[in-house]
Amino acid sequence: MQITAGSNWIKLVATTAVLGAIVASGVSFTVSRDYVSTAVVSITPQPDPVRPESTQTIQQRAADGVQEIQDEILSRTSLYTFLSDPKFDLYKKERRRKVIEEVIDEMRGNIRIEARPSRDGGLSPIILDISFAYPDQVKAQAVVRELENRFARASLTADRERDNTYRSFWHDQSVFSHAKPAPPPPLGDFVVGLNPASLPKESPGPSRVAYLIWGLGVGLLLGLLAVFAMRWPRGILQLSGFAAAGCILAGAASFLIPNRYMSTAVMRITPAELMEDPLTPIPPATPAAQFLRQVDPQILSFQNLSTMIQDPRLDLYKKERRRKPMEEVVRSMLTRDLRISALNPGSNGEASAFTITFSYSEKHKARQVVQSLLTKFLQEHLNRKSYLAESAKSEKLNQIFQRKAGEMLEVLDSPSLPEKPVSPNRLAIAGAGLGGGLLLGAIALCIRHPRIPALQPA
Repeated sequence: MQITAGSNWIKLVATTAVLGAIVASGVSFTVSRDYVSTAVVSITPQPDPVRPESTQTIQQRAADGVQEIQDEILSRTSLYTFLSDPKFDLYKKERRRKVIEEVIDEMRGNIRIEARPSRDGGLSPIILDISFAYPDQVKAQAVVRELENRFARASLTADRERDNTYRSFWHDQSVFSHAKPAPPPPLGDFVVGLNPASLPKESPGPSRVAYLIWGLGVGLLLGLLAVFAMRWPRGILQLSGFAAAGCILAGAASFLIPNRYMSTAVMRITPAELMEDPLTPIPPATPAAQFLRQVDPQILSFQNLSTMIQDPRLDLYKKERRRKPMEEVVRSMLTRDLRISALNPGSNGEASAFTITFSYSEKHKARQVVQSLLTKFLQEHLNRKSYLAESAKSEKLNQIFQRKAGEMLEVLDSPSLPEKPVSPNRLAIAGAGLGGGLLLGAIALCIRHPRIPALQPA
């Protein structure tokens, strides 16, 4: 009674706010700090005196090559090798309580590969900062060192494979046609590490001011709730009953919603390695958005999707097919469950990779659908290249196609098998029920106008 009388309630609220701030400040010292290790890599575009091109074209091709290597380094397949390698032993706690896809996404979010803006123009080197944030400074340095090595190895491997393909192909052509040997292959970009992976000495740690403000706000809210409970105990009990009932009902209803699992695959379009004329510069790869505009109408047609849905091996949407026409089932699949979109735009704003995601109530069928779509994309791409080679009536172009040295579509990440459902979010549904119960309880109290005598000071 003394607490709720007069202005004493202000003291209670102020006390809880101060206690909340103290507790939050203490918690901030227990939060692990992330140490950031950084390395610097330089990629210098090389002009080709045999195949002259504009400076802008050479620079853009180098930027596209950097983007391709970055896609490989940040792919699920590449990052999984870090998590499965006992030498790094990363994210032990997270791996025990999360699915591997969530851990990979967390690691990907802690890696930064950023290009510095160029001020010189011309064929100036592309400077990349590669960094990784992790609570263990030694492991952070080890990961960045490995990322730097992978970047250099990927660039060197791409150059060697292109040179070997070029030399063997044009050697065969010169022997077969008794022509002069072809000129040397195009020059690759020059990659060098400027600064090795650093060992972080200090870490800024969490923002203690943010924790302090957060604790102050929580303490203030708890103090106000305590005062309200003391002044109107019956109203608080009624509100609590409505909130508990709403939370329980919503939580129970969430189990009536079937789980949905999502499988994902990533595909990438790589530029050609050979042209019909050895003196012709290699053009850039077709942007993913343009490729999807050309291929999607065939792969995502009603005929293809309806055939896939009714395939006995998949047998999708059995309940929906019994009560809806096939047109509506296919439309629902396209608008709700299936997503195909470009990924990771490069420096020119055009992406070379795209993702295929599909969500379904059975995880194995979700992966099978993505695998089927992936196969259809590969078949459609090969059919288009084969048709172009035959229509051009060029034996040389057909040999380039057979050697897979033209523009190619490749799988960057194979379809994943989801371990946990992506929906429904039962915690969010229960929280919504809690909020709805509080709202209904407040409306009921306002309608009934309960007359609760205020406490008088002793």
